Amino acid sequence: MSLSGINISVFVQGEMKHLFIINPAAKWVKGKEFAIKNGIISFFREYPDIKYDIYITEWSRDAVSYIKMYIDKNGKDSGETIRFHSIGGSGLLFEVLNGVMGFDNAEIASYPYGKSNNLIRYFGKKNMKLFTSLKNQVFSKTVLLDVVRCGNNYGICYGKSGLDSSANLLGDVWISKGMPITLSYVLAGVYNILCGKHGQRYDINIDGEEISCEIATIIMANAPCYAKSMSPAIHAHPDDGVLDVYFVKKAPKLKLLLNSLFYAYGIHHRISGILTHKRAKKIKLSSDETMCMSIDSEIFFGASMECEVIPKAVRFVLPDGIDMSKLPLIFNRPKEGLRGE
Repeated sequence: MSLSGINISVFVQGEMKHLFIINPAAKWVKGKEFAIKNGIISFFREYPDIKYDIYITEWSRDAVSYIKMYIDKNGKDSGETIRFHSIGGSGLLFEVLNGVMGFDNAEIASYPYGKSNNLIRYFGKKNMKLFTSLKNQVFSKTVLLDVVRCGNNYGICYGKSGLDSSANLLGDVWISKGMPITLSYVLAGVYNILCGKHGQRYDINIDGEEISCEIATIIMANAPCYAKSMSPAIHAHPDDGVLDVYFVKKAPKLKLLLNSLFYAYGIHHRISGILTHKRAKKIKLSSDETMCMSIDSEIFFGASMECEVIPKAVRFVLPDGIDMSKLPLIFNRPKEGLRGE
């Protein structure tokens, strides 16, 4: 973390408190959690008037309940803004988001310290280092981003079902055994196509339009990225008030294999006849078979799923130096998916 200081007068924006939540199991935190904690303490010695706390999580979903308890104790009725710093990857960001939803005075700062940092990748590879600066994350202003509600859970990147989710589940197992991230997910997808269930019948309602067909995979995206380098949802922006829905129809295994990387990396013009893209505010899925579902990399199982966009639902810290209207040209975006035109 960058520990260089700036004049405290820049910070005065009303009453605010900071809670730093550290996931000790995150890829770039593991073994360094106490060094990170000491770096935060050292930083705030220069700013004794700023209130802050630090919490190191102890188990999966620990941050959700801790944040709700923290809000009840410190901010629910005081009107004080609390900036929640998520020091980990996409999994911890999922927990922090689900902890703060419903608390109007919450802000979220996210650090790219996990095996995947799906939301931060949206802002461009050259800008990722700006999210590692403690100075930026404490003093920068926020922007309003949309949130995806999937049942009783909230995501900031996507909800998905089918082969994508199954590959997510299996790929995480292989990653935990030391296999490279992208290779794990690619091979997990190939394995599921060849040896697993590569399609099932879904009943889909997309803003009132009814669709019933055999589908291999479907994603309802608020942001374009997942895994370490994949970006299937090339039209998606997390502040445009809609979800970009992509689904691939069930097809012969060879056809799915030949098109799987085109799909994963957003090269949609190379996919013939089996990919559909729509934009919507609410999507409902159901199936007679159990669905493997994922919300920002968190896995769930069930017979139905409802996703809807909640526009401008969370205040997200955007480090100084990043202009949302002029993001770098990333992914294989078509013209309608570009910024700064």
